[in-house]
Amino acid sequence: MTPSAEWYTQAFRLDYLRVYPHRNDDEARRQVEFLIRTLRLAPGLDVFDLGCGDGRHAIPLARRGYRVTGLDLSGDLLDRARERARTLGLTITFIRGDMRDIPYDEAFDLVVCFFTSFGYFQEDEENERVLHAIARALRPAGRFFIDYLNRDYVLQTLVPHDRREQDGLIIEQERWVTGEPDRTGSAVRINKRVTVTEAGVSRTYEESVRMYTLAELTAMAARAGLTMTHTFGEFDGRPFGADTPRLIVVGTKHSPIP
Repeated sequence: MTPSAEWYTQAFRLDYLRVYPHRNDDEARRQVEFLIRTLRLAPGLDVFDLGCGDGRHAIPLARRGYRVTGLDLSGDLLDRARERARTLGLTITFIRGDMRDIPYDEAFDLVVCFFTSFGYFQEDEENERVLHAIARALRPAGRFFIDYLNRDYVLQTLVPHDRREQDGLIIEQERWVTGEPDRTGSAVRINKRVTVTEAGVSRTYEESVRMYTLAELTAMAARAGLTMTHTFGEFDGRPFGADTPRLIVVGTKHSPIP
């Protein structure tokens, strides 16, 4: 059984924050510091956080003086993001929307996308629409920063099943790969089924992400009008390679390929 093609409409509820507690504010602050240092970001830029979730990256960006707008599909996570920003006295615009249809044209100096918030859609054309939307939202010569999974690393380190108990929850995760990783052009995906059991009641969520190679991602970006200029394998700045946990790509907007 494979996850629903629209799994992302159900997966990102408040349980999501409990399943991934290590994806926390301290991690986000360190990642934002890497972003600012690596891109040498000037103060006061307009930054768009695509797939902003509960605001864990938008908040430290706003604290550093950037004008931040965040977009996410999850109403639950956006409610939490708005409340957190209010509590901290930060002005951040959070909007609910589809990442394929960013409702801005040439409005931002930088678009960021953290924690593999790309590759959600079943068809390659739909995932490429996200890159076109990023390009439209950027001002001329604007930059983008995408934190994505490393396909080779996922294939090498895949844990098919794990189970843990945490804060009164039982969290069970099953993972499997579909597609043919050794065949060029195959639509390879990492799939996950997460079952959260609380007080004897179970809730199940699914995830499925298209795993693009760097070459595939570079070609898609070019067609959208985005040029990749740097890659990294982790937030410590190490070079990207087959054995690095992440594929972090940085680049600029250009004219799209006709």
